[in-house]
Amino acid sequence: MFEHWGEFYLLAGSAAAVLIGLIFVVVTLMQDKPRSTMMAGARLYMGPVVLQVSFVLVLSAAALTPGIAAQYYAIIAAIVALWGLYRGVQSIVGIRKLCWQEDPPHWSDVWFYGVFPTILSLGVAEVAWAFWAGEAWAVHGVAVAITAILLLAIRNEWDLVTWLAPMGKDKA
Repeated sequence: MFEHWGEFYLLAGSAAAVLIGLIFVVVTLMQDKPRSTMMAGARLYMGPVVLQVSFVLVLSAAALTPGIAAQYYAIIAAIVALWGLYRGVQSIVGIRKLCWQEDPPHWSDVWFYGVFPTILSLGVAEVAWAFWAGEAWAVHGVAVAITAILLLAIRNEWDLVTWLAPMGKDKA
């Protein structure tokens, strides 16, 4: 099913693993921040990014599994999609609640940390259905979804790092 795709999934999975490592760097940048700030940021910003790159890692690893049947891959992709939908909606609601505070988040946060991941999860759900139904395009669809999720995660990690790195102790 995934013949000739090994290098793509090895590259995507490796990139996801590196991005997970980068989140640990981001967390160390936050060591001087108040715990309440860290917890809210982790739940609404870092958590979804870690989840996105974890999804790429899981989908890539499953694709590299020798002889995996389309239905098994469909189940894995469906679980990823459902979990992503849940977390995407959770992020949308959580970030929207922050919009009414004294220092609201940037207008793009709800889009890049909530709406776009939710849309991509819907795409993964469609790909899961395509694998289940035996559609030939599913193999290409999951590659597109993985690439889009990875690019979004890169953008969001860059956003987190560039926002956190210049902050001093008194600005958090």
